[in-house]
Amino acid sequence: MDFNQLSQNVTNAAADLGLKILGALALWIIGRWLINFAVRLIGRALTRQKIEPVVGGYLTSTIGVLLNVTLVVALLGFFGIQTTTFAALLAAAGLAVGTAWGGLLANFAAGAFLVVLRPFKTGDFVTAGGVTGTVEEIGLFVTTINTMDNIRTFVGNNKIFSDTIQPGFPFWVSRTPTVYTNASLPCRI
Repeated sequence: MDFNQLSQNVTNAAADLGLKILGALALWIIGRWLINFAVRLIGRALTRQKIEPVVGGYLTSTIGVLLNVTLVVALLGFFGIQTTTFAALLAAAGLAVGTAWGGLLANFAAGAFLVVLRPFKTGDFVTAGGVTGTVEEIGLFVTTINTMDNIRTFVGNNKIFSDTIQPGFPFWVSRTPTVYTNASLPCRI
């Protein structure tokens, strides 16, 4: 093999690699722009449909992550890397993380159920997970409750969802019914 043949082969391989890198860069830039556009579009559609902001945030972030993973797999396929091996590796990593974070995923699933089933909402006075107070925020893994003595308490969603949820009013709020007599004057009973 002579030097001219070798330099020609190296030049051809470098040109092919350069074109693949430019193509991958273009695919990455266009793909990221399309993903951001799609996530914004979905976010606006959910806002127009008056979907609760927490649910909208969950959906848009989940869709964004799934589309980004799809883009990375497409880029790997563009370079000729077998994506089935990557998919199996991703599934194995997901299983390992899921096993390790079983409690955290239970809190996540309970948070999703709390958002969907809505046994209470932000601003409600509840007893949930052994804590009594006003719900400040229903988060992804925990719910923030301000107790009656003004202490912010973070309760795991799994504890709330697996325990009794008791909506109610603070004891200092009078719930005395008002009855109107024949003279149309209010009379407390």
